[in-house]
Amino acid sequence: MNELHFIDRGEGSPVLLIHGTGTDSSVFDQAVGSLAGSWRLITPDRRGWGQSVPADEYRRTSIPEQAIEISSLMQELGIEGATLVGLGFGAVVALEMALAEPALVARAFLVEPPVFGAVSAATEGMSADVEAIRAAAAEGGEEAAYELFLAGRLHTLGIGAERFADYADRGPAAARSFLVELPAVPAWPLDPVRLAGLESEVTVVTLPSTPALLGRAAEAVADRVPGAETVHANRDGIQAVPELLT
Repeated sequence: MNELHFIDRGEGSPVLLIHGTGTDSSVFDQAVGSLAGSWRLITPDRRGWGQSVPADEYRRTSIPEQAIEISSLMQELGIEGATLVGLGFGAVVALEMALAEPALVARAFLVEPPVFGAVSAATEGMSADVEAIRAAAAEGGEEAAYELFLAGRLHTLGIGAERFADYADRGPAAARSFLVELPAVPAWPLDPVRLAGLESEVTVVTLPSTPALLGRAAEAVADRVPGAETVHANRDGIQAVPELLT
């Protein structure tokens, strides 16, 4: 396992920004520029993305594994009681971190957590997306499957992804990383026993452009996380991040 690449900038209370599928930490660059004077901002590339590409062949990952890697980074930096902002896949990682390492996480903002396993209406769509991915990969390889995602043509597992296509990681490992982490969120349970012991403050965030199905997934997470707040941001996309922190 490679060490995670990260950028640590600014001074103040620590904020960790966790990117979603299809992007790397640079997705936050413009949004955090105005915040570095008020916060210490840490933006890691999750494993498989940006400059955190494993040296060995990347075959599998999970939400707990990704959470452990970022938690280890926080511990190396001596950070506790941080605010986390997770986008998409990163939102689920942030929630897992809050559950597994409560001393590290004071508050977590979960922006569009794609926990479609909590939405019964999404089951058929997830199956259709898996078939579309298999067909695309068989015909055009991993890159073709990844392009389906970036174009928003996966109507459940990739719904709304086209909104972040301008920030897409198009490095040589990106398509493989997409396929490797695709099963991770559906395999991660919203365990009511674990959630009952959650100590961190949690806010579930939707955006002006959040698709309806993704909004239902966010609502399901908010309903199942005890004490969770909900926020519908006024600003869209990455520009919602400064709004959450000010």
